[in-house]
Amino acid sequence: MTTFLRPMRSLVMITVTAALVGLGAAAGWELVRAQSHTHMHSHGGAMEQGGWYRKLSPEARVAAIERQFRGFETTMAEVAYRYTEMYFGALDGNWDYAGHMAGHIKDAFDAGLERRPQYRKNADALFFKTAYPQIMEAIKAKDLALFKQRIEMMRAACTACHAAEQHAFIKIGVPTVRRNPVVSD
Repeated sequence: MTTFLRPMRSLVMITVTAALVGLGAAAGWELVRAQSHTHMHSHGGAMEQGGWYRKLSPEARVAAIERQFRGFETTMAEVAYRYTEMYFGALDGNWDYAGHMAGHIKDAFDAGLERRPQYRKNADALFFKTAYPQIMEAIKAKDLALFKQRIEMMRAACTACHAAEQHAFIKIGVPTVRRNPVVSD
């Protein structure tokens, strides 16, 4: 009889242990879900009510939203990113990507100039009527030698525009670090 009970007792112990481990895991999972739900709910609740800006007076909302856009510096950060991507796309012979990024340079400028129209005069004169169409021409031609020549013109135009806006300390260089793992076919 003892021989029969020993394997039975081991089987019962294994079953009880497995059940306890399973219950512990389930309880832990429910705790994580409950905390996640509470976390999402606490953040989601403010957005469902209209967002942080709804707590502000109507007069303060416009200024607060403008602060979030941060003037022209977010535009310049996006332009710098897209300039780098355009450059490496062209070097890689991925002309569609280079063109895509160059197009988004214009989109970023358009949005930024809508917010800060005081920069339009210099942007148009020193960039959009000179360097930008020329870099687009080199990209459309898929001509790396022409692109390298035009990127120098673009760098000079950007640096001149910065100087015209009293930011002569911002001088544009040739990108040296890839920031995106896009590769050509």
